[in-house]
Amino acid sequence: MATAELATPTFSLQQFQDQLGRVYHQPVSVHSFTNKRFTVNFRASLADVQKLLPPTLEPDEIGETGWGMFGMCACDFWVSRLGWLPIPRIRNNDMLFRVSARVRKGGETHRAFYTISSNSSSRLLGFLGRRFSHFRKRVSRFHRVDDGAQYALACLGGGPNTPGKLQATMKSVSKTRPDSTIFAGIQAATDFVFNIDGSCGYDFRSKRLSFQQIDYPEWDMYFCHECDYEFPLLDQLVDTLGIEAEFDSILFMQNTRQTWGSAWLYPEAITARD
Repeated sequence: MATAELATPTFSLQQFQDQLGRVYHQPVSVHSFTNKRFTVNFRASLADVQKLLPPTLEPDEIGETGWGMFGMCACDFWVSRLGWLPIPRIRNNDMLFRVSARVRKGGETHRAFYTISSNSSSRLLGFLGRRFSHFRKRVSRFHRVDDGAQYALACLGGGPNTPGKLQATMKSVSKTRPDSTIFAGIQAATDFVFNIDGSCGYDFRSKRLSFQQIDYPEWDMYFCHECDYEFPLLDQLVDTLGIEAEFDSILFMQNTRQTWGSAWLYPEAITARD
């Protein structure tokens, strides 16, 4: 797995992300079925969250609190169709570092998540995603345990740019609100983190944006109350950029179908505020 320089006195988000992977058009939609997904969420001031985003994107604010959000998704899923073409189901483990953002396109503002980095176990999906998406995909080895009592997912390889690992206790999953969260309850957390318009990306070199619409289901979301995790890449960026982050919550969902739409790069000039 490629290693990008991180902790330097003249840190550049552009240089760091460009070393992780490129951003490009995604010409076809992708149809997936998620087995399980855990999303570990952290909140920080809007000014701090902006440090994780290109200047042309802005953080999505949690209500009128002055807070934004970022986090790490750990999940496994199958892909069964690329565009109109059914394919033999491809199983994939994935860890994705995401930031809640707002992106403009065609005079409209969309709520979307921006991807810092994404690691996949499938060589085919990693190959295609690295060349034809805005997720900056990398192929990595994973270890997964899903035995009913626990769910554990680890991206192997070590080093500061490894997404990390997560181990959750399944009996701790419930609708009960944890004291740590800023949200009033599970519906408010779901609405902010997952009831969004899609995903977005940015190509620093050409100064072009990408927005991808995602067809979401009616979420059946839960909080997870017992979970251990280590996220070296997230921790390194938070420390390097001087972000004062607070743990918020861990969201869990399972058995979910999604369609990730096609996406095409467009000039950032058309996003100028009215």
